[in-house]
Parts: sequence; structure tokens; C-alpha cells
Amino acid sequence: MLLIMKRQILVSIREVSNIFWTLFFPLLLATLFHFTLGAMLDQNGMEPLSAAYVPASAAASDGNTGGRKNDPFSEYLETLDQTWLDIRLMTEEEARDALKNDEVLGIFYGGDEKSLTVGENTVYTSILSQILEIYEKNEALITRIAREHPEHLSDAVAALEAYSSSTETITFDGSSMNNVQNYFFALIAMTCLYGSFMGMYNSVGVQANASALGARLTAGCVKRYKSIAASLLSSWLISFLEVLILLFYMDVVLGDIDLSGREVRILVICAAATLYASSLGMLIGTVGSWSENLKNGIVISVSMACSFAADLMISGVKGAIETYAPVINRINPGALTTDAFYSVLVYNDTEKYFRSLILLTVFGLLLLTAAVLSMRRMRYESI
Repeated sequence: MLLIMKRQILVSIREVSNIFWTLFFPLLLATLFHFTLGAMLDQNGMEPLSAAYVPASAAASDGNTGGRKNDPFSEYLETLDQTWLDIRLMTEEEARDALKNDEVLGIFYGGDEKSLTVGENTVYTSILSQILEIYEKNEALITRIAREHPEHLSDAVAALEAYSSSTETITFDGSSMNNVQNYFFALIAMTCLYGSFMGMYNSVGVQANASALGARLTAGCVKRYKSIAASLLSSWLISFLEVLILLFYMDVVLGDIDLSGREVRILVICAAATLYASSLGMLIGTVGSWSENLKNGIVISVSMACSFAADLMISGVKGAIETYAPVINRINPGALTTDAFYSVLVYNDTEKYFRSLILLTVFGLLLLTAAVLSMRRMRYESI
């Protein structure tokens, strides 16, 4: 079987047109995407929010910022002081200078009449407004409870302090939330789908009525299961290696994706996607007595349709399908692959990742089973 695999691989890589469309064409598209879309990748990246805090005493006296002690509003801001929010204690004069020089996005003022001063209105300054609004609502709620139901005050304060037990923090694993990144993920998905070409050509190559190599294998009494296994493994191996080359090029050479620390999960999903594609190609190659050109056209049509539905040509197609016909995204290998990439490289969403992995593997094995059954039923009256 290893000898058959070797022959299949040599035949495949000697077909210049096959290698061009399955390897060099994706590399060319990746280069074009880099120079046309690469500059847009970081435009919508999440920036740290910097804000100044001026205690009531500092607003009244420029030289003293000691009013931060025993200040509930200051303590509230400190609980939010994380990697995405930087609260800086300043005097009023320092804060105004920092806002004027764009060193901070806004100024929080403490005291009885809390307020917020911002510069240019942006998405980030609206987040600062929400921070103040939430505090004021909670403060008004506690004041009302203390006035009307003082016996429940301690319970209300405990409930507000324990908000973290009722919420779940969702973070981003990647450095960008830009929708442009989906084009790069869809390109990788398309390359995985191109494994169907290899699966189709290799399955045709072991059929006695479709190729001279298949006739020689059958005449030589090569066991059918060896031909089938060699056909699958050779097409799967070539497709997977081509995807690895593309990933290396986009990560190391172009720098459009960052796989550092997540290589294993990405390789697993690519292996499942190429299995799906190779099995699909094998099934198309074994069904019917159509010509190789017609089967090639079917493979192209299916691959392009799946890539289009995965946002390769127009962004937003996959989202519209998810809204109106989500079942299509559950069977489309392109959509499943891009979902898995988003789950690993952008969102820390293991549920969607494993869902995509399981669906790709299950559908790939089902298609492979159908292809094997179709090839096993083939009989030849004469060669």
C-alpha cells in the first residue's frame, strides 16, 4: 500500500495544474489579501482605556489628592482597573492638561455630584459614560433601600458586591476583532476545501474504467481496500501539507495571522477540514460514469459555493445564513473551518471549536464511508 501511495503522490505533484490551483493559487491570494486588506487588520483593535480621577478634595484644592481614601466611587473605579482600563489619580489641573494632550480619554470627578468630562465622543468615551451611569444607578438603589427598607440594606450591598458570581467574563484571545480577518480565515478554509480536487483525481486514478493506472492496479490483482486506502491517504496528506505551507506563509512570512501557542488546535481543525474535503472529492470521483472534466466541474462548483458561504468573496454572507438558515453553516466545511479559527484565534470559545471539529470529522467519515461503499461495488467485465 505504501508503494501505491508513493505512486499516487508522485502522479499528483507532477500534475502542474493541480499543484497550481491547490497550492500556488492560495499563496497568491494570501499575498494579494496582505497588500490590499492587511493594513486594515489592526484598525479596530481594542485599545486600553485611560481616564483620570479627580477626588472632591483635589477639585477644590489643586495640591491635594488625598481624598481618594474612603471614597466609594474611587473604590468602584479601582475594581474596574484592569488591563483594558487605566484609572489615574490626578489634580484637576493635571487632569485637564492630560485630556487636552490626549493622554486620557476622560476625567471622572468625585464628590456628591459625580461627573465625567470627555474630549472627542468615541466608542471608548461611551464606555466611560456607561461606567459612571452604572455607579449612579447602584448608588440611587442603595440610597432608596436604606431609606425605605433599612433592614435589607446589608443584603442589597452583599448582592451588589457579589455580582461577579452571577456574570461570566468573556475575553478575546486574539489581537483584533476586525471583520477583515474573516477573509484570511475563509482563504484557509478554501485551501482546505481544495483537498477535494486531490481526492477526486486520486479516486479516479484507481478506477480501471477511468484511468490507465487504475487498469494496471486492477489487472495486477491489487486488493481493493489497498487502492482505496492509498487513494484517501495520499490525497489527504498532500492537502494537509499544502495547508501547512499556507499557514506558515501567512503566519511567519506575511504576519497576517498569529498562531503562537495555538498551533495544535489549528492543525487539528485543518486535519479534520482536509479529511472532509478529501472524502467529498473521493465521493464525487466514484459516483456515476461521468467524465473527469464533468466531475472536476462539480468539485469546483461545490468548493466555490462553500467558500462564498464562508465570506470569502463578500463579508456578511455567513452571518445572514446563520440568521435565516443556520443548518447550512453546520454542514458547510468552509463555515465550520472559519468558525473554528475564530474560536481559537479571536474568541476563547472552546464550545464552538469542538462543535466545528466534531461536525467536520463526522461528516468527513460519512462521506468517506459512502465513497468506499461506492468503490467496493465497482465491477469490470473486461479491462
